[in-house]
Amino acid sequence: MLEDGDVISPSDEELLKELKTGQTFYLKYLGSVQVFESLTKKKPEVRDNWTRHCMYLICHQLGICNENLRPDEQLLDKLGEVKVEDKNVELNVALHAFIILDKDGIRILERHPIHVISYASSGTEESTKGVFCFVSHVRELGRRCLVFMEPDKNVDFIMETILQVFRLNNKGHGNKLSIKMARSSESSSNYDHQTSMNICNLPAALGLDRQPWYHGEMERATAESMLRNEGDFLVRISPNTANNFVLSGIANSVARHFLLLDENDQKVRKQQQVFETIVELIEYHRGENVPIISEGSELHLIRPIVRFTASLPLR
Repeated sequence: MLEDGDVISPSDEELLKELKTGQTFYLKYLGSVQVFESLTKKKPEVRDNWTRHCMYLICHQLGICNENLRPDEQLLDKLGEVKVEDKNVELNVALHAFIILDKDGIRILERHPIHVISYASSGTEESTKGVFCFVSHVRELGRRCLVFMEPDKNVDFIMETILQVFRLNNKGHGNKLSIKMARSSESSSNYDHQTSMNICNLPAALGLDRQPWYHGEMERATAESMLRNEGDFLVRISPNTANNFVLSGIANSVARHFLLLDENDQKVRKQQQVFETIVELIEYHRGENVPIISEGSELHLIRPIVRFTASLPLR
C-alpha cells in the first residue's frame, strides 16, 4: 500500500479516492480451476499458457468454446478441479481486495485480499473474447484461477482498473509492475528502440511509460486494427514520424491520428492550450470530456485501448 512520504500525482489522488471504495463491474462468474503450483516465478509464456487453459476449460464446460484445444498433459497434471459457477455477480475491484458479491450486491461470495492475487489475463481468441481471469491463493479455498465474462465482451476498462490498483499498491514497495506489452512484430530494430528511448526522455513524455493507453512504437495500421468504437484511443510513437507522439482514435466512425508535439519547440499544444506533458493533455480532455478538435474532427477520449491485451503479471 502507499506509505507516508510517497509522491502521488494529482491523477493518482483521484484514483485513490475512487479505488478505496472500488470499481464495481457486473459480470458473469463462469467458474474456477484449481492450480497446484504458484505462477509467480513462471516465465510469461508459461503463465499465459496456464491461464489460457483455465479459461478454455471453464468455457468448454459451458459450451462457450467449441473448438478443440489440444491439452498439454503435463499442464493438466498441475491443474485440479474445474468448478462451474455460471452466475451473475458483482466484482468490486478496490485497493485492498477483489470482492465477489451476489448479483444484488448484498451478499459477499468471496473475498480476495490484494496480496494473494498474482496474475490477471484476458482471452485473446475470438471464442474467449470478453473473458478474463485472475489467479488468487486464499488459504481456505486454495490457489485458483477465477474466470469471468463481461456481457458486452469488452474487458479493456476492467484490465486497466486492475493495472491501476496494483500500480498504486506497488508504489509503496519499491517493486515495479511488470507488464507484458502486445507488440505488432518481433522485428523492432535496435535503432528503432534507441529512437523510442530518446523521445521518451523528452519533458513532455514524463510519466507516459506508466500509462496503460501508451503503446510505444506502433504502425498506423496496427493502431487502426485495435480501434473499433467511437471514443476508443491510444498514444503511440510512429516509426515514420521522427521525434513525435501520435494520438490515434475513432472520431465519426473514422480512425484519426494527431501529432501531439509542436515541431518547433516540442511543447504539447492543442486548441491554443499548452500542457506540460502528454499525460496532462489526455487526463484533461478525458476527465473534462472535452473533445480534441483538429481539421474539423472531434475526438472524444472515452475508452482507452490498453497495451496489455493478453496478460498482466501482478507480482
